[in-house]
Amino acid sequence: MKKILLTLAACLFVIVSCEKIDSLLDTKNYQKADTSSFPMTEKDAEQLVNSTYYSMYTFYNGSIFRISLFRNMIASDDVYGHGSESSTETSAADRFLEISGDETNSPWEGYYKGLHRCNFAIEAISAMDDALFKSDNKAWFLGQSHFMRGFFLWVMAQRHETFPLTLSAEVENLPNASVDEIYEAIAEDLTEAIKLIPAKYGYSKETNQAGRATKYAAEALLGRVWLFYTGFYKKDNMAGITKDQVIKYLEDCANTNVSKFDLEDDPREIWSYTNEYSSGFAYGADFDTYVSKENLHWVGNHSKETVWGVHFSYTGSNRNRLSEWLGVRNAAKTTNKDVYPYSAKSNGNASANPIMVKEWYEDPDYGPDDKRFYGSLMATNQASIEKAYPWFKDGYIELPNFKGDNNKEVERTLFYPKKYISTACYTDGTKASLFNNFFHAINSSISNSNSGLKNDAIYIRFADVLLMLDELKGTVTGMNRLRARAGLAPYDSYTFERLQKERRYEFMFEGMRFNDLRRWYPEKAGEIIQKNQDGGYVEFRGNIVPDGYREMPGRSISQRYAQTHGFWMIPTKQITLQEGLLKQHAGFEEGDNWLFTSGDLPYYDVIKK
Repeated sequence: MKKILLTLAACLFVIVSCEKIDSLLDTKNYQKADTSSFPMTEKDAEQLVNSTYYSMYTFYNGSIFRISLFRNMIASDDVYGHGSESSTETSAADRFLEISGDETNSPWEGYYKGLHRCNFAIEAISAMDDALFKSDNKAWFLGQSHFMRGFFLWVMAQRHETFPLTLSAEVENLPNASVDEIYEAIAEDLTEAIKLIPAKYGYSKETNQAGRATKYAAEALLGRVWLFYTGFYKKDNMAGITKDQVIKYLEDCANTNVSKFDLEDDPREIWSYTNEYSSGFAYGADFDTYVSKENLHWVGNHSKETVWGVHFSYTGSNRNRLSEWLGVRNAAKTTNKDVYPYSAKSNGNASANPIMVKEWYEDPDYGPDDKRFYGSLMATNQASIEKAYPWFKDGYIELPNFKGDNNKEVERTLFYPKKYISTACYTDGTKASLFNNFFHAINSSISNSNSGLKNDAIYIRFADVLLMLDELKGTVTGMNRLRARAGLAPYDSYTFERLQKERRYEFMFEGMRFNDLRRWYPEKAGEIIQKNQDGGYVEFRGNIVPDGYREMPGRSISQRYAQTHGFWMIPTKQITLQEGLLKQHAGFEEGDNWLFTSGDLPYYDVIKK
């Protein structure tokens, strides 16, 4: 068996030294460091920790499918694939298909780089003399490294189920670890993070704190992992961690007097489209937007509700490409008054599922009075909606003059997700200059393009902590807090159906729904997604599809889920590199018909007539 020794110099610094870590974290670029001289100081140890966070930025700078948050959203029944015919990754992911045997290779390599950085940090810092550190900094650094390793392992477990489990700097070509081995490792990392990270590090906007993991983030992540593992695999504990233990962890996180995390006053103001530059409020003006009508004011990045997320600073090149992919597009890809306040510099890779929109709109417990409804999605193009959605005749059309790109758009529903949308701005109250993103108004050095998008990518919100507690305890306490701030009446008692609906609407377009369905209905999630999407209104290259959203013959969503259970392909390149020890996931083996190519969408009959 071939043994591979990955040293700090080879695996960490060659990668990290090419660019300064871009965040509010205090960093230094050690271009000449090697294992004989590094780490030697507390500052060196902090640099090791910071390198683990840097891995997250690489995912957001690269391919669209490095980000599980996005891919999970596309795979769920929240949205259709949308985009254009060339957006093959999006259309494929919508149906549990791949566009090549190595589409997932780049994120696979990225997550393993992240894992190795964590391994090196844990080993090197553990070996350092305690006297080199001030106060409890050694435990703080180690705890963050364990959190990040647990997080990377969890993402890999969601994506691929089984994979080689490397927990040290010296690794071998290994076969797939078992599911239980992987979840035991995740549990150990997260419980270690909870134990090591000092409780004083809760929510804070202090310099060098934004974006860092806390013990409370580890408690919340452990709750999410535990719920998935016990639900999907039908277990009553995870690596010996019981339901009661998870409840205690989540209650600790939910204790705002200790953790300092809490709900924001308005759920819409978490999202950057509510910024005061796009609305005009920053200039003492009103640009006639949804945000100005509702008098919304963005709370800013690193909200007290963000228990864990990827935080982008206003300096450097790292950016949140979710805002590039989730938005509207027009033929010229030019931002103008017809799309304002949103930027048309987007590929528009997701269109909201109209069946879901109708259910939400007509639900007597929710409906358009729910602040989250128009706060999460927008409707476009009045004339077409009146034809397509008579039930929405009294609905709010946010972009009535939007025309889109009829020559390219596929599976367009005329409803769009809004939480991560790229938002344009004028640079003063006169509307003299129009920029494709509002961050330019905050910092003029930020590029006037999608590369300047700096809004946080949020993985765990405080709202999730509250709803996990409700689900585990059978209570309505968290649900009613969320309903109150959304402008809705309280529930009088707990039911599982109410919990499911509250999670769906609270976390709409945040990438949560897919794994919720998988853990609640491990065998039937694909059938549910298919049922909730089939027949929904779609347009294909400007033509209305008579029967709506369609499945692919012989490769329906329910069929593909039955094969894959929602896991993604292990790159064929990695199987080759692992000398035959690594096994492909079910549904992507030879003969499984998993390949999607341009032209496979089943709508061409509507443009041939």
